[in-house]
Order: sequence, then structure tokens, then C-alpha cells
Amino acid sequence: MNQHPNNQSSVKNSDNKSPPVSGPLVAATLAPVLGFYTLMISHHISRVSKALDQLVHAYGYWIPGSLGNGPDGSIGSYSGKETLALMVWFLSWGIFHFLWRKQELPVNRWITLFLGSLAFVTLCLFHPFIDPILMLLLSTGG
Repeated sequence: MNQHPNNQSSVKNSDNKSPPVSGPLVAATLAPVLGFYTLMISHHISRVSKALDQLVHAYGYWIPGSLGNGPDGSIGSYSGKETLALMVWFLSWGIFHFLWRKQELPVNRWITLFLGSLAFVTLCLFHPFIDPILMLLLSTGG
């Protein structure tokens, strides 16, 4: 039996490995974006009131220097912001990797969303841009 070399049924993978899928790639890049958004949101939440700042700070008490006993003083509520961002990053990475580990997702579309998300979160950490928006939200919400 003489088969054409381009016939896919005649070509066998000698390693018996399945072709790579893009789901884990999207999961591994979406997770830090969600961590960055968590860092940004927790930062702005901690600026709203002293009580919310202490709540955010409470998540980071385990980090050395978070209470002012380190060589350089206290890093304050940033320790809580870091902790929350890391928790969201690792939990979402695990969940998305499990859900998408065998799926082929559109990488070209994801790259555009990924870069746009990074640009947006960076812009939202720039106080001259975000402060008027936050003040408007706070004035209408309470």
C-alpha cells in the first residue's frame, strides 16, 4: 500500500505525545494579570479609609518588616497587598491550568487582551489618572 507522504493518517508521532496546546500558556499569563489587578485594587481600597488599610495590612503580618520591626522600619499595608496579589496569582493559575490544560485557546486574541490589560492596570496605578475617578466613585457611593 503506497500512501502519500502528506496524508496525516500515515504520519505517527514516535513519542506518542499529543501536540502542544495553548491553554496552559493562557493560564500562566492570565494569572499574573489578575494578581496585578488585585495589587492595584487592594492599593486603592487601602487608601479609602484607615480601617480598610488595616484590613489589607492584616493579610501581610507574616512578612518580616510589615510591623516595623525590620532594619528599615515598616513596609505597612504593602505587605498585605503583596500577599493578596500572590494568593490570587497562584490560585487562579492553578484553577485555570486545571481547566484549560488540554484546550487550544486563541493565542493571537489573547496576546492583544494581555497587553491591553497590562497597559490598563499600569495606567490605573498612576495617581493623576485614577484619583479623579476614585473620588467620583466615592462621592456617588457614599
